[in-house]
Amino acid sequence: MVERKTYLSKFPVRSGQGRPTQMMRPSSAIEICAQEKYFEFSGRASRSEFGFFFLFSLLFATVINSILYYIGDLFGEWVGSISNILMVITSLIFIIPLLAVSARRLHDVGKSGWYILIGIIPLLGWYLLIKAYTDEGEDSLNAYGKLPINDV
Repeated sequence: MVERKTYLSKFPVRSGQGRPTQMMRPSSAIEICAQEKYFEFSGRASRSEFGFFFLFSLLFATVINSILYYIGDLFGEWVGSISNILMVITSLIFIIPLLAVSARRLHDVGKSGWYILIGIIPLLGWYLLIKAYTDEGEDSLNAYGKLPINDV
């Protein structure tokens, strides 16, 4: 299998399909990332799939954690500690699918999923990671699979 990936990365095969011409619907992106591909780190993800799921998870976790923080602050120490535990659980629920869609997005631009670790470097790493997330994906079959489709 390693030989095949090396072969494909050296000699990309043009596909008649081309890049997706339209954005994925937000509901489709959320459904794919949260249900179908929750633990899937292989394959490729389009910019719209990554972007919509990233925004959804950021907004959802922020709202839920804000409500839990307010409830914990309102009712005292015991409820506050339960609220803190629930905040951590809420955040952890989104870590795995966010890492998975991030790796698939990096695969679409021809980078390894381990490229996520460049985000450890402040400023420069963040810049390079955001640039990779927003770049147009490769328009041919690459070592990570076929082109993503946005028609779901």
